[in-house]
Amino acid sequence: MVGINTANNYVAGDCHPLDMAGSKITKKSTNTGGVHQEHVLVDGLTPGACSKVAVGSVSAQSGAIAGSVVRLVPSTNCHVAFGANPTAAADGSCVYLPAGSVNVFAFTSGQKIAVIEDAAAGVLFITALS
Repeated sequence: MVGINTANNYVAGDCHPLDMAGSKITKKSTNTGGVHQEHVLVDGLTPGACSKVAVGSVSAQSGAIAGSVVRLVPSTNCHVAFGANPTAAADGSCVYLPAGSVNVFAFTSGQKIAVIEDAAAGVLFITALS
């Protein structure tokens, strides 16, 4: 699995930057009506199905995701795990995502994402890319 966190320009967890031949990943910031937004633009990839998972004090799973790349945007600091039946834990064993960060990961189609809060509830927004 590979991924990059564009909010802080660092590689998330023990993952590696997403490197796709012929693709270019760029970060764009906008401020419209006082609302700051971060956008990740990945040339050559098209947004697919979108979903959201409630982030709470107990690990919660997404449904199976069809796509080889996923974009994750949490509204709160959280920890995520990937797999056929993953369980997220806030103990340093899972990938940490800061609130408001935009994260792009290579992904095994058909698997799920589990998420758990770091300290406060929120939502994890998931977009499959192809």
